[in-house]
This record gives sequence, structure tokens and C-alpha cells, in this order.
Amino acid sequence: MSEKPQLDRFGIAAALQEIAQLMELKGGQYRFKAKAYNAGARAIQGVANLDQLVRDDRLTTLPRIGDALASQIKQLYLTGESSVLSGLRKEFPKGIVELSAVPGLSVEKIRQLHEALGITSVAELKAAAEAGEVRKLKGFGPKTEQRLLEQISKPVEKQKRRLHLHHAWSTAEQALDVLKSIDGVLDASVAGSLRRWEETVEAVDLVVSANNPPAVIEQFLRFPLILSSQMDGPNSCFAHFADGALVTVTVVPPKEFAVTLLVKTGSEAHLRRLHEHAERKKLSLASLPRTERQIYKQLRMDYKPSELRED
Repeated sequence: MSEKPQLDRFGIAAALQEIAQLMELKGGQYRFKAKAYNAGARAIQGVANLDQLVRDDRLTTLPRIGDALASQIKQLYLTGESSVLSGLRKEFPKGIVELSAVPGLSVEKIRQLHEALGITSVAELKAAAEAGEVRKLKGFGPKTEQRLLEQISKPVEKQKRRLHLHHAWSTAEQALDVLKSIDGVLDASVAGSLRRWEETVEAVDLVVSANNPPAVIEQFLRFPLILSSQMDGPNSCFAHFADGALVTVTVVPPKEFAVTLLVKTGSEAHLRRLHEHAERKKLSLASLPRTERQIYKQLRMDYKPSELRED
């Protein structure tokens, strides 16, 4: 087997997650198959040497990957296409996955929007609603059009749902793998409530060290598992992943990495204590040393592991 790989593990995972989402939309027995494809996506993301597994026909040695799923992974790896995904895409209007994330839009309503107005994305839906075209369709009306506009006009960072710890860590590991592979990234770490090991989290917060933050953000947002994104200044962004997770990425120069990680990790109460200690010693957190341990030491505070930074 000498073919050149057409998709890497992240591209394959994105395709498997799209299959899972389309199967969820079909409903019924397909929901059970969707779970298998989601499990397959998670398994593939964690594989260090996918090339060897494909070439040795050992994909089924991975957890929860049977012959049928292995066949689709092999297709994606070698050709960039999946017969299952191609078949599902023919059953639904273009843009169904993105549009189905909008509250209040059923598959049938999305199909209606596509057939009547050619809508294939949230951006096109917003433009049509703002132009008053959606209200003209049977079953929609002015109130529905306004509700849709309100939903899709919400900033990305406010479109949150709480994630269980294991789900959040899985997404964080994917994102960290991507960030660490970007040229110029010196370090990257989980922050926020996930680093404090809370049972559920609203967002996966990541802090990155690099000399050219905007370039890192630009590269990161090309990751195929990102459905939508929004900048939050030149050095940070919000990104919605295909698995439903909201990921925030803050990229700072190396000298700011430790203090940014500290600030992005601690709870409000813990950060208030840090600022109070710094003010008493007439210090600025931004001017403190380059490791978290050194920062606590200079503030004359006992070092707190991330999971204890609640008060």
C-alpha cells in the first residue's frame, strides 16, 4: 500500500462526527449507530500512528471500532471520501449540520428554507431573515423570523452548554494537539474551571505561549472540527467544535504565559485574594515571574495546585 494519505486523524474525526450528527438527525435506530461513530471519532483523535494501523489493517484493535467503521476510516484516510457520509449528505439539504444547531429549526424547516430560499448556512439564514424573506414561508411568520434572528445573533461566547468533565478533557486534548503542532507555539495548557477539575464546565479554556499570537489564532481556526468562531481581540478567540464544546483560546508572548495561565485558571474569589496580596506588596501581577510557583512565592503565599484555586 503506497497511497498518500488524503486526510489526517483530525479530518477523519471531523468526517466521523458529521456522520454521527446526520444519523442523529435521521433518528430511530440510527441514533445507536451515531454513538458508534462518535466513539470512533474520539478513538481516531488519540491515535499516534494512524498510518501504520491503516497499512497493517489493524484499525479494529482500537476500542469500539468494528469492521464497518474501520472500512469507513480506511476510505477516508486513503481517498478523503466516505460512502456512508456521501449517502447521508444526499438525504439532507446542504448545511443541515450547521443549521440544525439553531434552536427552533427542525429538519423539515431546514429543508423548506433550502428549497424555497436556497439557504445552506447560518449566515445565509440571517441575511434572509433580515431581508424579511423567512416570514413569507408557510409555517414561519414574523414572530418565528424574529426568534431565529435573536438566536443566531447571539455572540458565540454566549452560546454555551455545560459539558461533563470527560467530554471537556477529550475536546481539550484535541485542541492542544492542534495548537502544539502549529509553528511558533512554545507552550499550551488547559486553564479555567476544567483545570480546576470541576465536574461540569461551560467552556474549554486554553492558554498558549507564542511570539506571534495572531498567526497562531489564524492557523488554529482552520481546524476542521471547528463549526463556527469569533475573535475576542487580536490574541484570543471563541470556537464551537463539532462535538458541541465551546473552546476559548488566548495566545500571549512567553513572558506573559505564567501570569495569564494563573489568571485564566483561578476562580473569581481566588483571583481577588491574589490581587489583594499583590496590592499590599505594591506589586503588579503582570510584572511577576515566569512560573506559577514563583508568582505564589513572590506574593508570599503557599503554592495552590490548580484544583484548589477556588477561594
